[in-house]
Parts: sequence; structure tokens; C-alpha cells
Amino acid sequence: MLLNCCYVFYICLQVLLGTDSHTCTAGAFGQFATGIGNTDAGFVLGTGKLLLKVPPTLRFVMDGEMPPYLLAKDLILQIIGEISVAGATYKAMEFVGTTVESLNMEERMTLCNMVVEAGGKNGVVPADSTTFKYLEGKTSLPYEPVYSDAQASYLSEYRFDISKLEPLVAKPHSPDNRALARECKDVKIDRVYIGSCTGGKTEDFLAAAKVFLASGKKVKVPTFLVPATQKVWLDLYTLPVPGSGGKTCSQIFEEAGCDTPASPSCGACLGGPKDTYARMNEPKVCVSTTNRNFPGRMGHKEGQIYLASPYTAAASALTGYVTDPREFLQ
Repeated sequence: MLLNCCYVFYICLQVLLGTDSHTCTAGAFGQFATGIGNTDAGFVLGTGKLLLKVPPTLRFVMDGEMPPYLLAKDLILQIIGEISVAGATYKAMEFVGTTVESLNMEERMTLCNMVVEAGGKNGVVPADSTTFKYLEGKTSLPYEPVYSDAQASYLSEYRFDISKLEPLVAKPHSPDNRALARECKDVKIDRVYIGSCTGGKTEDFLAAAKVFLASGKKVKVPTFLVPATQKVWLDLYTLPVPGSGGKTCSQIFEEAGCDTPASPSCGACLGGPKDTYARMNEPKVCVSTTNRNFPGRMGHKEGQIYLASPYTAAASALTGYVTDPREFLQ
């Protein structure tokens, strides 16, 4: 199918393409969004078109009340562990159910962000009142939500009772190497990294601050904080953390002994040059809120990365071991 990448009026669809594999994050708004390479981007810029196959869809129905110790990162790690890193290759991943409906927009972004870790072409959460409220004041452009037909057929459907789910991690060296956080309690760690497009949003830092606030303790390993955007960085210094008596995230992080929040960037999520902030230049063990833990992903090829939610990352920072956040959140 040859699609105009800006406005496809004849099928009432707006397509978002970007030269980053995690462009699929925008699926949280009900949009078809996917990453492309630089060659494809050049073709788009030159012609306004790109050849895309319409992907078959996998449907993930998540119902049940979200436990207070879980975040969307746990949900997507559960799914990737279920279908593997190749289970959604060139497929759309649609997230529905009462649990998904209860998630705020940033948590929905986490779900859609990591579909590419399952090989997915794109992820999508149907737009609803939460979406529309979030967009108020953020855009003046008209938009019309698009939904799956009631009679739509799916390649496969998966169902989860989220009320029974426990905090999860993805052990080295693959996002589908799923394990319960409590099963890894004997894994000694060297550092914690909270950041990236997956785990460096305002809500992610508020979640980490909640754990530090509940514990009242200091971290036992270096804990690096890398906001995803300039707005997130500002939020860390201005937004009060609920239940803190007016303290901001930055104040709570400082009291807990974390590193000062760095300038917004991808930071060490993708490794980068040796002088990249928080890069793993030695074969250390890290609990990270990022999205990939392949060998060398954050620097040293022998480094070990445990992917986790901000709750689990913060709890692990306080103990120096991979830690179930229920030790601090009841």
C-alpha cells in the first residue's frame, strides 16, 4: 500500500513516521506510528510517500484492577515474555481492557513504546476521554479518532488478569527473559538508571520518588536520573510529589543520595561514546527503566542489564539488589 505520510484523506488516517524505532510511542494516542530508517526517511521527504504493508493485529486484553505496586512497564514485560522478542514481527499490537482504560497517558506511552521490543510494527491504545483530556491545550489542530471495527478479526488474542500480576524484570540479555522481581532478590547490582523515552517521563520519576519517600532511606548504589525531555526536567524541580508535604522530585532524590538529574537526553540508554553520562564502561550490573538489555546496549558488552519499572528500579537502588517494590509499597 502506498501511503501519503502526512495526510491520507482517502482512508481518513494520519500516519506518523520517525527515524527512531520508538516512534511507536505515539500509538498511545490511537495513532499509527512506526520507526523507519534514514533511507526511507529520505524517500518520505522527497516524495511524501512510503510503501507500507498493512500489518495483521495482535489483540491484548488486560482486565482487572491495577495493583499499587505495578506500572505499565510490568505489563509490557509480561506481554513480551509471553510472545517473545519476535512474537509480533511486522504486526500491530492493540491494547484494550479495563486495566488499559485506567492508565494515564504516560503509562499508555510505555506500553506502546516497547512494542518494537516484541518485533511489532506499531502499537495502539484506542483514544478515549483520557486521551482527549490530555490533548486539551496541547493542540489546536482538529482530529478524529479511529477505532477497530466491532467485527474486526485478529491474528491472535491474549488475555491477562492484571490483578494477579507481580512486579517483573527482564533479565540479561533480552527483553523477553522475563522473571519475577522477587525471584532475583539475590542478584547484587552496581547501579540503577532511571531514564529514556520508556522510563524517563514525569510519571516515571514521580513513581521512583514515591518509593524513596516511603522508605526514608538513602540509596546504596549510584542512581542516575536522565529526564526524557526539557519539560520533564523542569517538572522534577517544580511539581510537588503527592504526600510529600510539597517536596519536589529533585528534593526527594537529593535526600535519597541520587545523582543530580542530568540534562535531558537518551543518555546511556543506547551506550554512545565512552564519555556519555552514566554509560557502563565496565562489566557492571544495572537495574534500568530503559527498553533494551542486549549485550553492549548501555556500553560494555559484558554489562548486565535488568529491565524494570521505576518502582522496582527505585526499590533496588535502596537495597543494592534486584528488589520487589512491595518491600516499600504496601
